Amino acid sequence: NIAVALPRTELPRETGQGTARTKRQTFIEASKSPTQDLQREMAMAPAKTTGTSGEKVMPSGWIDTTLCEAVLTKDLRWFLALDGSASSMTGLHYLADHILQIDKTAYLLVFHVYDEAKTYLPVSCQKDALYTTTDATLTGSVSSKRYRLHWVSKKSSGSTGHQICEAIQGLPADYVVMGFHGLKGRKDYYDVLGGKISTNVSIAMAQGNSSSLVCIKDEEVAKMPFGRKAVWVVSANLNKSSMKAVLDALRLSKPGDEIHAVYVKGFMEWEDSDYTLEVRKRFESFFKTFEEAEAQDVFSKFRDRKMQFAFVPKQKRETTADSVVRYADEVEADWIVVGANAADRVARGKKPVGTVSLQICLQFDRNFVVSNWIDVSSRIYDQYIARTNSDPPAVAGA
Repeated sequence: NIAVALPRTELPRETGQGTARTKRQTFIEASKSPTQDLQREMAMAPAKTTGTSGEKVMPSGWIDTTLCEAVLTKDLRWFLALDGSASSMTGLHYLADHILQIDKTAYLLVFHVYDEAKTYLPVSCQKDALYTTTDATLTGSVSSKRYRLHWVSKKSSGSTGHQICEAIQGLPADYVVMGFHGLKGRKDYYDVLGGKISTNVSIAMAQGNSSSLVCIKDEEVAKMPFGRKAVWVVSANLNKSSMKAVLDALRLSKPGDEIHAVYVKGFMEWEDSDYTLEVRKRFESFFKTFEEAEAQDVFSKFRDRKMQFAFVPKQKRETTADSVVRYADEVEADWIVVGANAADRVARGKKPVGTVSLQICLQFDRNFVVSNWIDVSSRIYDQYIARTNSDPPAVAGA
């Protein structure tokens, strides 16, 4: 079992770093009465009745509106675990040439664990050469105030993956970028339908807490959707983690991108079940909120994405993962996003990501995002996760 530690409250000092907080406070102050808050919440959420009085209540899998706006507006901290492999270097360019360009308040920590005994590594992957390359890449893209390079020696005990997780929590990071395969290639940590995932990625999935994992499979930067429309496919269901996956897709996308929320219907499901109807209602209602949002609302800033909900009928002898990946291939998706509640699952003795979600990630040939969600109230989110301005934090492992 692992202990879930809520992230600390520091944030790197940057011009404009308080913008997201100000937007969120503006929203809260605009909704002064509890009645107005409830009315706005219910207008946004799919209606559901309970009891004899027939009053509306929030669906159990619906994330509070205030939290949705916070996820979409807060200043982000990115963490890159760099080892010199082709996919991790693609991750470096993804951040330097894309993310840090479209999000001017984002802050990046590049973290590398080196082992002096590994003299057999290619020169480009050894600590000094890798540091020089990384610094040159970032210096040519953004101000030195917006990133930090942190190289640490591998501890004599414990794994590299656990050192990475300590640094993730020490930042703390909102998004963690890792290459799917390390320098040694495929490792036998998880084996699902013949697909294997590296040890460090697996540990990050299990212990990343509230961070979402952005896993890069592309080994060529040219494959990444820089300067063109990106297509995002989100595995949809009624869990809050699935809704967080949609929010992550929105936050990481850019104007003109397509976001497809996909739900797989059973092969023998001739008529829509109550669950299927509820999934459709929830996501169509959520997407409609962005279309109808007033100009001053946070949601209105994302109207320039094309959002749609899609049913995917499962074909004969096809698994749910097969169906999602088939749809992603048909629309030529660049990213697949799945939801997870890793901390809760691991605490209950389960794998950090559900089998179906893991199958989707492994079977898809391109990049994927595992969206972690820890269920907290708006008050706890504001107190511990929606951070305020402060000095850059010390990083674990220094």
